[in-house]
Parts: sequence; structure tokens; C-alpha cells
Amino acid sequence: MAKIPTYPELGKLARDLFRRGYHPGLWQIETKTMTSPGIELLSTGFTNYDNSKVSGMLQSKYIMEDKGLTLTEGWNTDRYIFGEIMQKDKLSEGLSLGLGARFRPSTNDLDAKFRVQYLQEKFHALVDLTLNSSYPVLNASVVMPYEDFLGGLGLELDLHNVYVNAWKVALGWSNEQATVLAELKDHGAFLASLFYKVDEKIDAGVELDRTARWWGDGGGDTDNPEEVQEYHGGDVIVSLGMIYRLDENAFIRAKINNIVELGLGYEQKFGEGITGNISAILDFRRYSGYHRIGVGVALQC
Repeated sequence: MAKIPTYPELGKLARDLFRRGYHPGLWQIETKTMTSPGIELLSTGFTNYDNSKVSGMLQSKYIMEDKGLTLTEGWNTDRYIFGEIMQKDKLSEGLSLGLGARFRPSTNDLDAKFRVQYLQEKFHALVDLTLNSSYPVLNASVVMPYEDFLGGLGLELDLHNVYVNAWKVALGWSNEQATVLAELKDHGAFLASLFYKVDEKIDAGVELDRTARWWGDGGGDTDNPEEVQEYHGGDVIVSLGMIYRLDENAFIRAKINNIVELGLGYEQKFGEGITGNISAILDFRRYSGYHRIGVGVALQC
């Protein structure tokens, strides 16, 4: 059997059809290089077309394979300094430990996260403990296999108030050609997805997504603070998506949903380490529409 995924990785093949490669309203560039010995440098830059905001990040990663350590440090234009240290498979086979933090000197904002990930033959567990100025939050999840099926459970716990903030359960099935996922979340939200590899050129998928929304007693949004509000399931978004590979260096993306949003994308590898892509989200619900285009360039050496 293939490696057991973590809970966030469940349904990734279908999710990538609808998320990956679409960056509407953004112009971005990414550069990545590997120096010797084992130092990876990454920089990204973004321009938001809607508000003309420019943002970016610089990151360096040091890999020490003999010790099982990965050290990451960086800075972004939101004036955060961040770092992470991770050790894998040294204390125990399949065990990964990570400690990360980010700090903004101008406001003294400090967040820290401790991660434990444990992969064994019968399960894959993931635990994140986040510490910030509000309250500590524990995110825990586990995935267990049975033949071609995968079952998962995830919880978000407020440790300060000893309260379950959120929960989710998932059941998946996969073989060499198809992957199916059904996920139920709190407050009436759910997700169902299907990924199907038609042939070597075409990947296709369908997704049904219902997110939770705040509603008042009257069944709609309310401005009355005395009216009791609670979560109810929102509208169901049905999406169809596909990737068509023109050749080994180029492919086309497309997706459409039941609220008449059409996504189109094209990605081309121009040479060794040079990739460009363009994508668009076209909104046909209104006559004028709210159409957004994104362009990206990735350089790697």
C-alpha cells in the first residue's frame, strides 16, 4: 500500500485541480536555488492587482541529512521574522518533530508552534500546538487505512477554555486511477470530491463544497446584536475541473462551477528551471463581471 497521507493531504489530487495554478489578481515571481552544501534559497514577490500592494518573502533552508535536521529562517514584507527547526526519523523511525516561531519587532507580536508527526504502518498522526497572545490551540488529526480505504479524524481544541472549536471526519478511497473523498465538518459544512485520471494527458475531477456561515434566528444575516446567531451550512458549490497536457512541457487548466465562474490557465516550461503561467477567473454572474487575471514566473537553478 502507498504511504498513508496526513489529514490535510487527503483529497489533494482533486483539490489541486481547483486550487493549484490559479492566482487571480496576482502578478508573482519566484526564484529558488540550491547552493552547496545543502542550502536552499527561496524568494517570492507578489503584486496584488486589486489594491496595488507589493509583498514578498526571503527564505533560506539548511539541510543536514546526517543529523536528520532541517533549519529554516526568513523574513517577509509584513515585517515578520520567522524560523523553524525540524528533525526527522532520528529519535524513532517515522517520527518528525518541529518547532517554529515568527516575530514582528514593530508590534512585539510573537507566535510559536510545536509539531509532532508520526507515521507507522497502521496510522499517520499529526499534532500542532500553537501559542500566541490569544490562547493556546491544539490541532490534532489521525488517518488510518483499511485495504483501499482511508479514514480520518481531526479536532481543534481551545486549551485555555477546554473547548472543541472545530471537528471534521473524512472517508476516502483510492486506486491507481481514481481517488474519492467525503468529509463532514462542524456547523453543517461538508466536502465531497472525485479525482479521475482519464489517460496520460487528461486529469479530471468534481467537487461539492458547502461551507459554514453565520446566520441569525430569522435565517439570514442580521445587524441586530441581540438576535441570537449561529452557524448554518451555506450554499453548495459544485465545481468541475480538468488538466490537459499538450506535451511534457505545457498543459492547460480549466474549471467551472454552478455560480458561473470559469477558470482558465496555461503553464509552459520554457527551459531548464524556467516556468511561466497565466490564469484567469471569469465571473459571468453579472453583465460587467469581475474578471481577474494572474501571471506567474518561476526560476530554479
